Amino acid sequence: MKARDVFQAILSDMVQLFQAVSVYPESHQYVREPLARLHRRLQEEARRLGKLSIGFLGDQVVIDQIPFLATTTGVRRLIRKMNARGIEKVEIGEGIDAEELKRFLLLVSCAPPDAPEGEWRSLAFGRITGLGEAVPVDPTLGDFAPQVLDGAVNVLKEVLRSVAVDSRRSGVGDGRDIVATVMKALREEEFLVDRILRLQAHDDYTVTHSLNVCVLVVAQATQLGFPNAAIHDAGLAALLHDIGKELVPGEILNKRGKLNGEESVRMSLHPSLGAAQLKKLALDTDLPMIVCYEHHVRYNRSGYPKVRYTDALHPVSLMTQVADVYDALRTYRPYRPSLDQETTLGILREGRGTEFDPVFLDRFLQMVS
Repeated sequence: MKARDVFQAILSDMVQLFQAVSVYPESHQYVREPLARLHRRLQEEARRLGKLSIGFLGDQVVIDQIPFLATTTGVRRLIRKMNARGIEKVEIGEGIDAEELKRFLLLVSCAPPDAPEGEWRSLAFGRITGLGEAVPVDPTLGDFAPQVLDGAVNVLKEVLRSVAVDSRRSGVGDGRDIVATVMKALREEEFLVDRILRLQAHDDYTVTHSLNVCVLVVAQATQLGFPNAAIHDAGLAALLHDIGKELVPGEILNKRGKLNGEESVRMSLHPSLGAAQLKKLALDTDLPMIVCYEHHVRYNRSGYPKVRYTDALHPVSLMTQVADVYDALRTYRPYRPSLDQETTLGILREGRGTEFDPVFLDRFLQMVS
């Protein structure tokens, strides 16, 4: 294999691993497998060259003087993560072991900026003019929580597809890992929700929207004093609330203009489709199915689907409704621009008591204000 191909494989492994450690625990196979692969490749190249140098400059990653343009979102995020830690260059010695490599990846990806670094035996990193010196962190780049969550966006795309299309229960387990990451980020950010929502836009609106709604519902449940297990279930339900959209044709989801009558009917089926799909999986909780079915049923029972039961809507459904509309209004869509915070909150207030439960709406407005 040519050197350029090997270096391209190393870069791909780094991108995949940074995304994985942002979402999964260290023991998860999605972390262990790419870590072992990256360690083997780095060790082989460091032995061949005596030392392997990787630079992160501008819109390029340079590996042993061979440049790679940041043509994908994953590579651009990798460069930003390095820049946020003050790292322009990494030098890897042939004695690099897997534990030291993992410690470096965790430091860059999801450790607080003031976390202790420990001793580096076969790794040196820093700016080009000061390789190996203390790594400064620019305080203006300290948006830690979005760095924790950005890998979740890519993982969630696969979760939604595997649950909706392939009917795989394993995808739900991955979803729970994402919820745990959201809960961790909220604790570390002291519930500064607006910071956590500043995620990079994903090419699939449903993915980013689902993650944002999860963040908002987990924050609400936490502030309402839900037990941890209940917060986890609420977060999973919010994460999967739009799972039915995976079964709606893409040309309808992404249409720039107004939907026609037939398209509107197809779109309005997504809560029922999603709930039916979740019911097939026989999860250990019915909450995702309930929230998926109810999240477009308004407080006054208008909306869709039409419900015939008289029982109150589930509290997590009511919380998800508010979060769903808030994030949708604040997000750019092909058929309309995003709305500013003041306009968005004004629209939510107009729906108080009709579209939204007054108690949950008031608490939500207090939280985001």
